[in-house]
Amino acid sequence: MPNSLNQSYEVFKNAYLKLEQFINEDDSSEIARAGILHAFEFTFELWWKFLQRYLESTYVLEEHGPSSVIKVAFQHGILKDGQLYMDMLRDRNLISHTYKENMAEEIYLRIKNEHINTLKIFVEKFDLI
Repeated sequence: MPNSLNQSYEVFKNAYLKLEQFINEDDSSEIARAGILHAFEFTFELWWKFLQRYLESTYVLEEHGPSSVIKVAFQHGILKDGQLYMDMLRDRNLISHTYKENMAEEIYLRIKNEHINTLKIFVEKFDLI
């Protein structure tokens, strides 16, 4: 577990960059899709835990968990479109708690076409801080 806010961000960012690499090298195989789904799940976990640490260092955070963290970050203007992040949370939960082939395919496409861009915007913002 990273012991500083900067380390926490770097661990998240490295996971994000690996997810981006997997997407860029995607050959549409079942193995590649599974890798992208798993990498997204891992990256999302690191992302919200970093954001929680950031909020704890900057604001009073009374509730914990990804949904609360997203809401507080949106309220403080850290996230511009809270719904995009809630959509990522929904997909992370669907991957983690249910596995259906058709749903996995839909989430895989959202990761490639939407979620990676949402994470990119977040990284670009935090790289400037």
